[in-house]
Amino acid sequence: MRNIYIKLIALSILTFTFAGCIDDSIATSYATGDQIGGSETALESLANSSAAFMYSYSYFGTMDSQEFGYPAMMLMRDAMTDCPYVTTNYNHFNTPWASLVDFSSNRSKQPWRYYYRMILNSNNTIIAVGDPEEANKKIQEFYGNALVYRAMSYMDLMRLYEYKKTGVGVLDSEAESRDIYGLTTVIIDENFDNANAENNPRVPFYHMYRFIMSDLNKAEKYLEGYNRNSKIRADISVVQSLKARLWLEIATRFQKYPEDLQTQLNHENDEELAIYDKLGVTSAKECYQHAAQYARLVMNKYTPLTEDQWHSVTNGFNDANVNSWIFAITINSIDAVHSRVNNFYSNCVTEYSRGYSRSQYHSYRMIDKNLYDQIDDNDWRKVTWIDPADAGKKPVPEKYHTLLDDEEWAKRDAYVGFKFRPNEGDISDDYKNALQVDFPIIRVEEMYFIEAEAKAYTEGLGSGVNALTSFLNSNRYNGGTYNISPSDVDDFVDNYLLTQKRIEFWGEGLSFFDIKRREIPIIRGYKGTNWITSYRYNSRFGYTPSWLNLYLPNEGEASLNKAIKLNPDPQVYDVYDLWTE
Repeated sequence: MRNIYIKLIALSILTFTFAGCIDDSIATSYATGDQIGGSETALESLANSSAAFMYSYSYFGTMDSQEFGYPAMMLMRDAMTDCPYVTTNYNHFNTPWASLVDFSSNRSKQPWRYYYRMILNSNNTIIAVGDPEEANKKIQEFYGNALVYRAMSYMDLMRLYEYKKTGVGVLDSEAESRDIYGLTTVIIDENFDNANAENNPRVPFYHMYRFIMSDLNKAEKYLEGYNRNSKIRADISVVQSLKARLWLEIATRFQKYPEDLQTQLNHENDEELAIYDKLGVTSAKECYQHAAQYARLVMNKYTPLTEDQWHSVTNGFNDANVNSWIFAITINSIDAVHSRVNNFYSNCVTEYSRGYSRSQYHSYRMIDKNLYDQIDDNDWRKVTWIDPADAGKKPVPEKYHTLLDDEEWAKRDAYVGFKFRPNEGDISDDYKNALQVDFPIIRVEEMYFIEAEAKAYTEGLGSGVNALTSFLNSNRYNGGTYNISPSDVDDFVDNYLLTQKRIEFWGEGLSFFDIKRREIPIIRGYKGTNWITSYRYNSRFGYTPSWLNLYLPNEGEASLNKAIKLNPDPQVYDVYDLWTE
């Protein structure tokens, strides 16, 4: 046990330094090495740290307005993609995420810091368990959960920080000169040698894929047969969902860039990768097939949200008990409500009456007009947002489902969304009750989109179209009226499937990853746009928007770790032209 303590202490010191200049105090929502004992109860306390950290608060004490866990990461990603704000007033995710300026600011370091603290929690549990083969079933389940949280964290980090070509010559040339193409992020795990802290480079994609897949393979083994008592814990369906995500990510890369598949194969027998499972594929098609296979396994266990569940003014998108949700955050006590304003609801839920999104501050979150205009009138999701023709009207038009009275409704702008509801529909001043809510991290609907995309690339365009059409007409469209005729598979995926997926998951932080994965442009400047005038930048077609290649923070890790290579600053204001009418 003494060796475990020593390793935990060393790893904790390393990760705290790695995350930057962090306050020495330890938040109460995650465990540390000195809490480990010989009992299952003590280990369970440590294992629970990852679930608790999903909604921890002020964990660094440097920026409380963005330090409220995974929901803050969701807000950040959405602000860069599909969720414009009416005004800059009281929008604490304005800089750099919405405004696309000052990516070297303290705010831009939040994702890097947050995920590596999450990884520390997982590593502590993994180290404390030791050899899972010598542990009982309950401890193996703690181990499996820690692996899931770590795999999810590294999957997000990989997709946030890998530099993809932008079509902007000055940035792409700088990336080439720094030799960062194909690099993901740095790995700190239970095998990390503290002696190498100053020489820990970002690993290439072929290394990261095997590292994450190995974690998921082990989690799959140790969570087999596990019956969880809460969706904050990972069971086999969570593992299968993450595998579907990862295989789709890998498949897209190998389909778009066959040379990267060859690179993966060329490194199959690298000695340093021998500790990880091999991917065991030789084509992009096999990767898509795996994505579809795992998606289907999950689809067989869950059912999509109904219209009533989606639009419920008391339980809409705040209740993990619905059979659509696979993985979730749960806040079910007053003690877990840390702040009235520094939380997800304050920043984007306009029916929450005590935050920045109320009429007093006018900091409303909208759906991008271009995206809204692609929602068919027969799609019952459309009334999630305010039609421009209904904005400012009194009384509230009957087609909407809202907690707002006529006066408050009339103060909301066009395109403002009503998706996430306060607990029990509570819009009183009792914010601690209103904020006892659940957040979706994975929903089964995502698996339907993954399967449809994978089928399109393995079974042909018709198969993909049929899968998407079947899902929408069975679950989202009135009268079975969804009908499309894409020109080819890429047109189907990029212009039809992903449009529907972005509508489905608006506000849930997923669009970022699909836009970057598929190298789809973000268009903020167009006739009738609802983006703030000074934010109307359009990225290049066929390339990744520069601002989706997150700027690796030039702080503790960059100065202490001599092997790390930084991404170019996105320089949005300097490299893109501001669109004007």
